[in-house]
Amino acid sequence: MNKLTTIKMAAALLGFAALAGCGATTDVSQRADASLPAMMQFPPSTATRGVARSNSDIYQEFLDLTFNLESGQNLTRMTRFEGPVRVTLTGRHGPTVGRDLDLLLERLRDEAGIAISRTDDAANANIVIEGIGKRQLRRAAPNAACIVVPRVGSWSEFRRARFTRIADWSSLSERTRVSIFLPDEISAQDARDCLHEELAQALGPLNDLYRLPDSVFNDDNFNIVLSAYDMLILRVTYAPELRTGMTQEEVAAVLPRLLAKLNPRGENRPPFARPASPVRWVRAIETTLGVSTAPAARAGAANRAVAVLRQEGITDHRLGFSLYARARVTAAIDPESAAKDYGRAYANFAQAFGPRDIHTAQVALQMASLALSSGQFGPALDLIEPSIAAARDAQNGRLLFSFLAMKAEIKRITGDTAQANALRKEAIAWGRYGIRDMGEIADRLDLISKLAPRLPGAGA
Repeated sequence: MNKLTTIKMAAALLGFAALAGCGATTDVSQRADASLPAMMQFPPSTATRGVARSNSDIYQEFLDLTFNLESGQNLTRMTRFEGPVRVTLTGRHGPTVGRDLDLLLERLRDEAGIAISRTDDAANANIVIEGIGKRQLRRAAPNAACIVVPRVGSWSEFRRARFTRIADWSSLSERTRVSIFLPDEISAQDARDCLHEELAQALGPLNDLYRLPDSVFNDDNFNIVLSAYDMLILRVTYAPELRTGMTQEEVAAVLPRLLAKLNPRGENRPPFARPASPVRWVRAIETTLGVSTAPAARAGAANRAVAVLRQEGITDHRLGFSLYARARVTAAIDPESAAKDYGRAYANFAQAFGPRDIHTAQVALQMASLALSSGQFGPALDLIEPSIAAARDAQNGRLLFSFLAMKAEIKRITGDTAQANALRKEAIAWGRYGIRDMGEIADRLDLISKLAPRLPGAGA
């Protein structure tokens, strides 16, 4: 590979690493412009009832989600809200938060069977969702987009209690009051994602499991809205057969019959039996993803993560995620190896989930950027088309923006100006939802336009 090709590959990979990021936005003020397309939003949706995989797998996953914390601590008793749950919004929120919250509460009532509703009475609400400044949240939780805290009803209460047992989930014996804190200066998509993930944890499991391929209860952040699996987990959590205070043994005794009733699609299916994620792999992945960690340490951790899974013989989607994570942290220093890792990750995800899947689409963004930068427009479109569908299915406006903008650029270069303009407008509309800041949207469009080589006689 010659030096010029290596430089261009590095530029393509580094540029599109930002486009695949989860939640990072610039501080440039959003400007109003009547000539711009209006912000797009995803329509109300309902997940398919039930999950088409083995209830024996879901049985163990439910216990691991419910009786463990991400810190590794074990919980001795199950907790949930008993009785109707009242949710209120306080503080500063973007214009779409109320709508997205109402849609989510409707889904929780219909799909998870939870008696949950909005209230304006903040003093008596069970769950308080408070919007605060981004800097305030970053000082308290540097690596979190948003947080959920037990036993407090406001940011001021949390500040007083944050270093005490009051804010400690492991000391909780019942759930009566929980607060969710999210920054107000974020995109509509980021705010919605926070609502889905944090409200799910406020109501139910406090743990995340990397072995779950179809859940927000997974720190890989590929699934960003509550899935059919998540709704099943919450429906089980709030089933009348369970109650606050039950031990793991008591829940385990009831769970097989409960799953058979609530998820008949999972009965008599062979288990996949994904092994638990090795602790040393989890620690390596956490270091790899740590934004405040030195680049060399992240690259070393990424190598360890891949090595651990290969030593353990784990070849499922976690290997694909490890390769994807390693490619992202090594793109600046070894773009050729990063490109190979993206190819391996894509093959892993495509085999596990097919091309029209959010896992595959995340890697397809990098693969398509490489194809685009080398003028391979046909292969680029082969990656882009199913990924547009996957981004829509997963309700990922940020990713949808990137693929639509790339497709628009290909159409423009190959002379289809009308379709290029239509795709570009649609991309900007989704960018306003997924990215928020018009300056950043313009920068990303400029990045995409500079990736592709120009064809002789192509449209300007």
